[in-house]
Amino acid sequence: MDVVGRLVRDGVAVGTAFIVTADGLAATAAHVIAPHPEAEWTFEPLTMPGVSLPVDTALPSDAAADLALVQLGAAAEWQPMALVSHTSATPGDPVHLRGFAASRDYDSGVGHYVGVTAETGRAWVKVSCRHAQPGMSGAPVLLTGTGGVIGVVSARLNAERWNRDTVLLSCVEDLVALAPERLRLTAPVGGFIRGTLRLSWVRGSQTELLLETDDFNISFGRSSASRVYLPDPRDSRFHGQLSLVGTTLVYQHLGSHPAFLAGATRQLRIAKGDSCPVGDKDRISVASGTMLVEFSAPDLYDPNAEPTASEDEDADEGKEEAGDGR
Repeated sequence: MDVVGRLVRDGVAVGTAFIVTADGLAATAAHVIAPHPEAEWTFEPLTMPGVSLPVDTALPSDAAADLALVQLGAAAEWQPMALVSHTSATPGDPVHLRGFAASRDYDSGVGHYVGVTAETGRAWVKVSCRHAQPGMSGAPVLLTGTGGVIGVVSARLNAERWNRDTVLLSCVEDLVALAPERLRLTAPVGGFIRGTLRLSWVRGSQTELLLETDDFNISFGRSSASRVYLPDPRDSRFHGQLSLVGTTLVYQHLGSHPAFLAGATRQLRIAKGDSCPVGDKDRISVASGTMLVEFSAPDLYDPNAEPTASEDEDADEGKEEAGDGR
């Protein structure tokens, strides 16, 4: 089950939360919860339409750090997100976030780490990301490629020139301080932790597993040097490469004959040299058949998600909260 989801207050989605322990402890922004502690709260995993889990909000929070903990009431075995100190990042390092957005059910974005700022003695992590939307308060921001959360979305600065598109994050160190007996910082992991890539042939209603690996860089074709060898002579002019680019799994077609990619929302003809993002459960068709691509990795966001609707934000100035739906 997805560990990132929307927080719903009395039937209305108002913010984002993410799981930080295997028994369902979740983190969010304090300003999402604080105005309505007595409301009926639920958690809806972003990738599980129709699933709604009860939430207990009577847990520690820190208004000054804009952080709160909530507990999911339904029993489940979660794969929690790792918490990594922002000191692991250097200016310019890529980051990404995903969460609920008030203008749509799901949204994601990429940016880069800027540094740290302080206000009334309180430290905040700064990242540059133009994709933070209302509703994303409480969303995790990960240091790309480490599997680790370096901060929790608190606010976005929309000054016309200075600090344009800067997003302020609550520090995960302050989150750990809310429940030190249950939470801890971990060292960043090089590579995508707990990620699995599966490639299978589709044979009617059946699938035949070709490869299952934690290495997301795969070549396939008739060449003996390919990770996945295609023995059918019809594929003699077919060659392709799957690889991670930032937080997206990308397919590049290298064969002289075109390939075709089909997903839930799109069908593409891919010519030699073309590249395109690949989503979980997408299918790549070659001369001899169809290959199913499946993957799971906490660092990857859904590349099939529709782009954020463009809005004229030039009139927005000053500090505004990213996720209370106002």
